[in-house]
Amino acid sequence: MKKVLVAATAVVIVLAAVTLARTWAGQNKKEIVGLTPEQVRWFAPSYYKDGRQRAQLFGDSTKDGTWVDRVKIPAGMRVLAHTHPHDELVTVIEGTWYLGVGERFDPAKLKGYRAGSFIVIPAGVAHFVAAKEGGAIVQLSGTGKFGTDYLEK
Repeated sequence: MKKVLVAATAVVIVLAAVTLARTWAGQNKKEIVGLTPEQVRWFAPSYYKDGRQRAQLFGDSTKDGTWVDRVKIPAGMRVLAHTHPHDELVTVIEGTWYLGVGERFDPAKLKGYRAGSFIVIPAGVAHFVAAKEGGAIVQLSGTGKFGTDYLEK
């Protein structure tokens, strides 16, 4: 697991750096592009019908290529069991993000990850998430189109 984590992190960093260089500095200029928290644009995609919001920070998670998104999860919200066709790389930015493994949501299986935590969920592993007190903001990163297959409705 440690090797997968290190390898996945290295790949994302390298791909993000290459894509960033091509995308934002592709106008024959070298410039730093930064966002302050106030400049992050949150929106509710059509597939979020539960109060969550998403922000695309880099790239486009609905298309091929490297991307970095954030997800804001309101307090008391939960996401039922699901899988992804790719590894899910998660960094907890704010609050505590609760993660459980299994094909059905089970509050007893939730483990809390506080701000600063990093989690790798391998492709195909069934899991569920929740935010309790105060909600949470997580940062997701990957390559290729983001997809979710819900096991519970």
